[in-house]
Amino acid sequence: DRAIADYNKAIELNPELAVTYNNRGNAYRDKGVYDLAITDYNKAIELNRDYVDAYYNRGNAYSNQGELDRAITDYNKVIGINPDDIQAYNNRGNAYVGKDEIDLAFGDYSKAIKLKPDYSFAYYNRGVIYYSKGAYNLAIEDYNKAIELSPESALAYYNRGICWLHLQNWQGAISDLTVAKNLGTDIIAAFRSDYKNIAAFERKHNFQLPEDIAIMLTQRRRSRFPKMQKGLRQLAPPIWNRFPKTKEVLRAYVPPPESPDVVNLLEKLRNAGTPLEQYVETPSHFGIKTGMDDAFVVDGKLRDKLIADHSSSADILKPFLHGRDIRRWQVDAQDLWLIFAYRGIEIDAYPAILKHLKKYRDSLSKRTRKQKWYELQSVPGDSEYFTQSKLVCPNRYNHQTFAVDKDGLYCGDTCYLIPTEETWLCGILNSSVVEWFYSQVSDQLTADELRALSGYMQQIPIPNVTSTQKALIGKIVNYLIYLQKQPTTNSKDLAHARDYMMLKYFERIIDGLVYECYLPETLHQGDKYFFNPLLDEHLPQPDEISGDKMSIFRSIFEHLYERTHPVRKNLFFLDSVKPVRIIEGKW
Repeated sequence: DRAIADYNKAIELNPELAVTYNNRGNAYRDKGVYDLAITDYNKAIELNRDYVDAYYNRGNAYSNQGELDRAITDYNKVIGINPDDIQAYNNRGNAYVGKDEIDLAFGDYSKAIKLKPDYSFAYYNRGVIYYSKGAYNLAIEDYNKAIELSPESALAYYNRGICWLHLQNWQGAISDLTVAKNLGTDIIAAFRSDYKNIAAFERKHNFQLPEDIAIMLTQRRRSRFPKMQKGLRQLAPPIWNRFPKTKEVLRAYVPPPESPDVVNLLEKLRNAGTPLEQYVETPSHFGIKTGMDDAFVVDGKLRDKLIADHSSSADILKPFLHGRDIRRWQVDAQDLWLIFAYRGIEIDAYPAILKHLKKYRDSLSKRTRKQKWYELQSVPGDSEYFTQSKLVCPNRYNHQTFAVDKDGLYCGDTCYLIPTEETWLCGILNSSVVEWFYSQVSDQLTADELRALSGYMQQIPIPNVTSTQKALIGKIVNYLIYLQKQPTTNSKDLAHARDYMMLKYFERIIDGLVYECYLPETLHQGDKYFFNPLLDEHLPQPDEISGDKMSIFRSIFEHLYERTHPVRKNLFFLDSVKPVRIIEGKW
């Protein structure tokens, strides 16, 4: 900002100096304000038609914005003026890769290497091309050279390690992946960007990875344990003095440094809104603990028989939901019914139910607590919460798995309930931001499932946003609820792969909107906007769509997924924002 202020003054004193506009453009570029940067580069070029640096810098800015054809035009101009500009060849190669013009990219990287045989970036990039073509040995040769020239190149080690995997050189793979990890690469996130999981890799390449390599590529900490580390720092000296062996244990586990970036980001998220326990005034809670599901949970066929045997049974047979039947956005109820035998129930009024429960009397009598043998073990104080609209999630999950329930399902104790009619909150709670925040404050690992812990759930900050923003997030949540119910979006048939992509793209749009809710200034400084371009689309609600809804959704998706659409561009370059890289494990 101070640099820009000085360039402004310099331009005021001499508005005809091209270098000043170019340099101010660089400052805007470093702030992520690419439109202003490009405006300055335009002015510099207007003042000096052969200004190589301005063309090169404008090409980089266009590339950052995803305008690859314009970037290539500028790199062409640089090369036309200076045919030996190696960086222009390298960056034009990168732009060609973005356009899937691989052979042209290969030519540019090779030209850069010919001009400068010690140019490590070009070796690395050409190695990527060889890898994409399946020429693993040639890729390894280029990565070898890149590492020789830049020994700290973590991604070169990672990519060479993946090449060793393809060649089934397990020791080489372990060595390189370990070095890449030690140099700071998140090897799990990198692997998942190419392959969904280990099974997908093995299916595609028709061989099995050794167990130790599979573990390397699937297990990592969700949390850096800031609380534990703080506790160790505070307690270590007295513990060491009293228990010498403990000193060895503490030294054996050296927690990673508590990053100021992580601490600051957590604080920024906390300050962006109101804790969930204050935002939703009705207390959240877990569901009903039966003490014996075999006795109290029946299927639809048995339910019908119990009602047929005595009509009073219908009064206490309630639609039931297991946590395992909760999917992201919507529940997949399995025609299960709960015998709602609450504390104090007059069980004799339900003779068919009583006859059924007597089959389990011996086992039910052995349960703990003070309930009568035919009563449920534990029921939340206000059972009316179940019949109201609510958000639900399973007590264990791999990724944020909140769903909207408007059907009045009675939930088991494997479900966590948030009584609210605000559908938009489901989008907030299923976002990458909240998953990261929750895993940080609750100190949980990705190697295990996340556990729903009420004390930490209640800390989740609900961002302060406008009613218009809430309505838009709620609309996209409604899209996802509808799409999650469609068989084609969850089909393994390749013919429906585009529908699955549509579902995932709308989930990514939710992420973009939620990032803008929590970090508006940071995103806007990088010229990343999601609310405005989506509001401009005037998207319909699902119930406003008549006829073939899926056809309409597909056309909406294809429009928003166009390469030039601002939503697609901003999502593509979202990880250029540092807090996003931290949250998504790419820093």
